[in-house]
Amino acid sequence: MKRQPIRQRQLVLKIVTTLGVLIVLAGCAVDQKKEVATYRAVTDLQPVAPIFEPGQPLSLRDAMLLSNARNERLSIEGENYLQSLIDVRRAVAGFLPTVGLSPSYQFRQDVGSSGSSVIDSGGAVVGSSGGGSSRANSFDVPVGADINLFNGFRDVNALGRNKLVAEQRRALLLDTQEQLLNDVIRVYYQVLTAEQSLRVLRNSIEIQDARLREATGRREAGVARLLDVAQVEAQVSATRVTLIDAQSGVRNARSALALLTGAPVQTSELTDLFTLPADLAALDALKQTAIRRRSDLAAASSAARAARQNVEVAVGQYYPSVSLNLTGYLYRESVPEERLWEGLLRANLPIFSAGLIEADVRQAWSQFRQALLSWSLLHREVMQQVETTFENFTSSRLRLAELRTRVSVADQALRQAEESYNVGLATNLDRITAQGDLLGAQLALVSEQYNQKITYVELQRAVGVLREALQLSGAAASVEP
Repeated sequence: MKRQPIRQRQLVLKIVTTLGVLIVLAGCAVDQKKEVATYRAVTDLQPVAPIFEPGQPLSLRDAMLLSNARNERLSIEGENYLQSLIDVRRAVAGFLPTVGLSPSYQFRQDVGSSGSSVIDSGGAVVGSSGGGSSRANSFDVPVGADINLFNGFRDVNALGRNKLVAEQRRALLLDTQEQLLNDVIRVYYQVLTAEQSLRVLRNSIEIQDARLREATGRREAGVARLLDVAQVEAQVSATRVTLIDAQSGVRNARSALALLTGAPVQTSELTDLFTLPADLAALDALKQTAIRRRSDLAAASSAARAARQNVEVAVGQYYPSVSLNLTGYLYRESVPEERLWEGLLRANLPIFSAGLIEADVRQAWSQFRQALLSWSLLHREVMQQVETTFENFTSSRLRLAELRTRVSVADQALRQAEESYNVGLATNLDRITAQGDLLGAQLALVSEQYNQKITYVELQRAVGVLREALQLSGAAASVEP
């Protein structure tokens, strides 16, 4: 008679063990690629990043696409966005009952029973009467369910808050992407500026070396002073120092570009196809565009609304909460064995919390006011950024026109100084000064040509349309409200 309960217990134990293993294995199966694809769907651009080989030419658009695909900064912010989506799912799960299988095996000392023995007709003891009976061990397999019936609307408000936080994280992800693309463009043109400056310096050194050989020959012929040779040699040395600095700048800028793109671009030729637009929208129109398009401004707005929702979560602690617990037994050996289910309805009404709830509510209100102030400050900063970059771009256009004039005039002045020196109407110092003025004007022109493009991209970033410009028509797209 005892073998049947033992067999039932073993069968139930096998079923419970198998079910537990299956549940654990199912819980461990997380599709990592699908998780990453969740935020990549927000940041991916078209076309996709090219397959890059060391030494191949690199366009500005390809550099931006490579950075968008490979830079860890964007993926780190993407994981923050993914975690906020997980928090939303967690809040939704709070509305659903939790069900758990909790097998238990109880064992204790067998102290027997105190009743009288029952003896059959043959004199054998077959049982006892009176005093009750008790198992020395028991095996139960209960299934419990906990249901949240009412929680003072805290779960509802927490869900709303988490959704707003997810919106904030998504906006911050897009803002991080725009900042990353802006950094790539700035460094890309820093490389081009430094390399163009190298070409100007090398050309200038060739001319100065020829002049030094000429001055040395004239000195040996006795028709030039030692001072003339020293002046030319000093100018050549100063230009070479500038050349060394420019070479170092190229290496550092290319190293920074490799860091941003995650690609071996140290020896790649940079092909600049970016052309500036002829016209630019009005400043007021650009400000309105920034209000609608700036991702960080949208993130600050979502953060403020999430903080307001969090106030409701804190206030909800004053409300009563009601929960229901149900337990059913798949297998039971404990007393009373006949009872196969039971339930517990629990209510909790906070009467005195020693000021803890009040502190939570006050802190939530303070955080909400803080979020509003952050949004207000950021809004004014965005307006100031648009004004500043607009002014910088406008000024850059004017400077570029003047620098072209300066280079033309400096070139004419150098020619006149050379001719005057050859006929004895100018000193060697006049010629050296004219050469230095031309070199300075050429370097300034090169720098300003690329600086204007950088300033224009910063204006796109300030308005919040840099990502859209790249997505729609590449880096040459214009800023339009």
